[in-house]
Amino acid sequence: MKSNNIRRLALSLHNWMGLLVGLQIIFWFVGGLVMTVLPLDLVRGERSMAEQAPVSFSSDELQAVLPHINVADARQISARTLAGGRVLQVTDGAGKTQLYSGATGSLLSPIGAELAEQVALLDFDYRTENIDVSVMSVDWITEEPGDFRRSLPVWRVNLDDPDGTRIYISPDTGRVLARRNDYWRVFDFFWMLHIMDYDEREDFNHPLLIITTLTSTLFVLMGVVLLYFRFWPGARRKKTV
Repeated sequence: MKSNNIRRLALSLHNWMGLLVGLQIIFWFVGGLVMTVLPLDLVRGERSMAEQAPVSFSSDELQAVLPHINVADARQISARTLAGGRVLQVTDGAGKTQLYSGATGSLLSPIGAELAEQVALLDFDYRTENIDVSVMSVDWITEEPGDFRRSLPVWRVNLDDPDGTRIYISPDTGRVLARRNDYWRVFDFFWMLHIMDYDEREDFNHPLLIITTLTSTLFVLMGVVLLYFRFWPGARRKKTV
């Protein structure tokens, strides 16, 4: 094939590929810029996360509490804090986890809205943020809210801080499952555009992304071919002959 024909073919393919994937390439670059500029610890709400003090039970304390707990099918028992108090977390053979009071042995799971609110407030580090924050609302979430894609139901505690923080808490374990804020929404939007998964926003091995990536690669390769004909001295001489 003559060089002039190759140039015409490369130009035609480059133009068509640009029409097909040009907008997505812009999304990739802009999304990459946004995700680079926004620190992950800010997006994940980790900058405002308070450290929890470690907890331990003496053998005498455990012996006093264990008779009140159904430990016949317990696979794992661990001690930790919950809203400033001590609790025992018991996981049975089926993998179900429940909380018991470290003082009385009474069952705490599933935790209520009031306890979820306390967990959220203690999870937020006021000293780092240096602001006064209160709870706007506590919601019982049974359907996917868009910014939390894990098992339901969960408690969502909405704070009135400048970042619009939302803390998701497990009703079974009382643990914070996720921290969301306005930065996370921006990051998640551009992440969706970046991986082209407009539903779950998790799959980056789907056919649409693969086809678009291959097309974009062809677009770039045709651009390289055109650069060759534009700047390579030998190609210019052949063109002028």
